[in-house]
Amino acid sequence: MRYLVKCCVLFIVGFGGCARAVPEGREGQNSQGISLDPKTGVPYATTYQYPLQGVEASDFGFAFGSMNTNICMARDQDKKCVAYGYHLARDSRVDKTPYGTEVVAPADGIVRITTDVAFRGYGSTSSANANYFGCVIVLEHEFPNGDPITTLLGHVQCESGVAYSATGRSGNPPRNTVVHRGQYLGHIGHYWYGAGKTIDWHHVHWGIRKGKFAAASYTRAALGKYARGYANLSEFSVDSATHLKTHPEWTDPFSVVQALGDPALTPAVGVRHHPPGSLLEDADGKHWLVTEETKVSLVPQAVMLADRYDASSAVRVSAEELACYDHGPNVSALGPVTAYQRPGTSTVVMAYEQTHGRYDVIRWEALLSWGLSQNDLTANATKINLAENTYADRGYRRLRPGTLVKADESSEVALVTPQSERLPIATGEVFEALGYDWKKIVSLPAVVLDQVAGQRTTKLVDFDSIHHCLTPPPCPDNQVCAGGDDPIEDDPSLDPEDDSEAEAGVGGSGGSGPSEICNGLDDDGNGQVDEIFMCQLGATDGPPCVTSCNTSGMRECVAPSCSWGACHPFPENCANTLDDDCNGFVDCADPICATDPLCVPSQDAGSGGSSGSGGSAGTGGSGGQANSQAEIHFAYVGPVVPGNHVLWAWWQPPTATPRTWAPVTECADSTPDDGKLDCVFQLPHGTGPFEFQVALPDNRFWGDESCNPTGGCGQTIGSVHVADAQGDLLVTLVPNNPDSQPYYNGYISHIP
Repeated sequence: MRYLVKCCVLFIVGFGGCARAVPEGREGQNSQGISLDPKTGVPYATTYQYPLQGVEASDFGFAFGSMNTNICMARDQDKKCVAYGYHLARDSRVDKTPYGTEVVAPADGIVRITTDVAFRGYGSTSSANANYFGCVIVLEHEFPNGDPITTLLGHVQCESGVAYSATGRSGNPPRNTVVHRGQYLGHIGHYWYGAGKTIDWHHVHWGIRKGKFAAASYTRAALGKYARGYANLSEFSVDSATHLKTHPEWTDPFSVVQALGDPALTPAVGVRHHPPGSLLEDADGKHWLVTEETKVSLVPQAVMLADRYDASSAVRVSAEELACYDHGPNVSALGPVTAYQRPGTSTVVMAYEQTHGRYDVIRWEALLSWGLSQNDLTANATKINLAENTYADRGYRRLRPGTLVKADESSEVALVTPQSERLPIATGEVFEALGYDWKKIVSLPAVVLDQVAGQRTTKLVDFDSIHHCLTPPPCPDNQVCAGGDDPIEDDPSLDPEDDSEAEAGVGGSGGSGPSEICNGLDDDGNGQVDEIFMCQLGATDGPPCVTSCNTSGMRECVAPSCSWGACHPFPENCANTLDDDCNGFVDCADPICATDPLCVPSQDAGSGGSSGSGGSAGTGGSGGQANSQAEIHFAYVGPVVPGNHVLWAWWQPPTATPRTWAPVTECADSTPDDGKLDCVFQLPHGTGPFEFQVALPDNRFWGDESCNPTGGCGQTIGSVHVADAQGDLLVTLVPNNPDSQPYYNGYISHIP
C-alpha cells in the first residue's frame, strides 16, 4: 500500500505519463494565443472542461461503458438480439439539455469533422428524417505530453449552410478552424423518437477517441470511426486499479476532465459513495455529513461554525452522488463545550453543557480534530469544579468522525467513522479518487491507535465500494433520471457508407425484444408502445407511480423521461392511508367512506375520534374518561395555500394497541385558504410516541425538506407548535421512510 509518496495520477488509462507542461522546444502559438505543436499544428489541450456551459458531472446521465438494450450489435438466425451495444461516450441528461443549448469546445483544438457531413445514428427518428442522419463536430487535440486525441460532439444541429460566427453564436466552424476552450461551436439539435416520433430526446453525445485524426478521405465511410457511438462488450476490459471499464480506442471523458480540469470544481470521477464520517460539499457550497453507509445529513452553516467543522476538509461531490444517499435529519449542534486541563494531571477534558457529559482527551490530536486548541482551555475554577462534580463521565473522546488517521509505523490510512471505528482505505489511488487531502492525515503511535481512533474494521474502502450507488435513484442504469441512450428502431435500409461505424450500430431492438416495459419502445413487437404498462404505487417493473394527488393511483407511462401521464384512480380504500380515487381526500376524510365501519365513530369514544383498528383519537383505549386525557393545542403556520390543511398522525396509547396512521378528524381546518391549521384535541396521558404530518392543499407536506421543486430544501415548509396544559412539547423530526426521499414527520416521544 502506497500512501506516503504521493504520485501524479492521470486517470486516462492507455496514455503514458502524467499531464505536464508543454514540452520545451515544441510550443508554438497562433494569433489567438493558443499553444500549438509546431510539427503538427494541433493545439495542446492544457485544460479540458465540459462541452456545455453550466453543465457538470451530475448533468450527464448515460455513462461510458453502459449497456443499451435499444442498440443491437448482433442477431441470431431468428433475428433475436444476442449482443447489445455498450456506450463509448457520455450523454447529457435530456432534462438538462434543452433544444438549442450551446455546444462549446471543451479544450483548445482544431475542427476535423463539421456539419457538412451527416452520420446515421445522430439524427432524429422523425418522418422528416427517415434515414436517421444527423450531424457531429469532431475536434483534434494533443495532451501536454504529446498524446493525440479527438473529441466527438454528437447530435448537434446541422448549420453548415449558415455563416459561422463564434461571437454571434450562429453556424458551425468549418474544417481546420482552430478553436479555443469555451468557444461556441454549435447548438443541440432536436432528437425525436417514440410513438409518433413526438418525444424530444435532445442531448449531446460526448466521446474521446485516442490517437491522431487520420482519415483517408472526407466521406462517411472514412470518417465513421471518429464518430462511433457503441461497441461490443468484448471490446472492453476492466482496469485492475480502478475497476472501471476501459476501451483500447475510446476513453471516458470524465477521466480527462478529472486529469486536466479544475480540481476545485470537478467532483471525483465516477465516485458514487463516500464512507461514513466523510464531510461533503455540494455545488451550492452546502455541507453534508455521511452518517451511515446509505445516509447523509445536512450540516447547517450555523452548526458548521458552532461545532468548528473543518470546511477545508470537505470533499466536493456531484448532485448525482448526493442522490445516491437517503437524506436524514439535519445535524444538530453539540452545544457549548468547556475545555480544561484536569488539575494535577496532563489530561484535557471536554465538558458539554447541553448534555452534562464530559470526555477525557488523552491525545492532543483528538482535541485538535474537534476544532479546539491550547487557547480554548479555560482556567476558570468554578467551571472546572462544576464539570468534575456534576457532569457524567463519558469515557475517552476519540478523534472526530471523518478524521484521516494512520499509525506512525505503518502506511495504512483509515477513516474514523461516526460509529467510532477505524475504516481502512485500500490504496492511495482510492484515497485520491475520494478527493481526500494527504495533508489532513493524523499520525499516531500504533499502541494508542485503537483507543484514540477506534478498532480497525476488517472491511476495506476499495474501488468496488466507492463506484456503486447503494441507494440508486428510481431510473435505469443507476443514472439520475434521463440521459441519452440513443434509442432507434430497426431500419433495414442501412446506409452502405456508414453501417456499424455510425452510432446506431446495426439498429435497435425491433420487435424481437423482451416483454413490454415502460421505455417508449415496442418491446414485445405487437405494434403498440407501452400499451400494457400501467402502474401502481410500489410497482417493481418501472418507476414508482405517484398520482397527481401525490398518492397511489394508476398512470400511463410516458417514457423515457421517468414521468407519468394523467391519473387513472382506483376506488377509495378507506383503510390504506392513500387517496385512491384522487379526489383530494384520504380514507375516513373521503365522503365516500362516511358509512364505512372503520370510519363510523365509536359509541364509547369519549371526546370523539374513529374506532379504527387500534384505538381512537378520543379514547386511546382508556374508555374515554376525561381525567385520562391531555388537551393538545396544535398549530401550523406556513405559506398561504388555498384549501384545507389536514393533520395526519399515529400514536401509541399507554394501555392499547397503536392508533393507525390516519387524519385527525378532531383537528379540522376551520379557516381554509389562510395557510394555517389551529385546533385543540385530546390524547391519553402517557401516550408515546405521537408522530404526525401536515398535508398541504397543494399536495406538499410540511416535513418535506428535500430540494425537489415541492420541498423546503433544507427546512420544513412552514412551522408547527404543539403544547399541552403544562406548556410546549418538544417536537423533533424522524424520517418518513428510510428508503425514500428526505421527508420527515414530527415526533413527540411522550405526552405527559
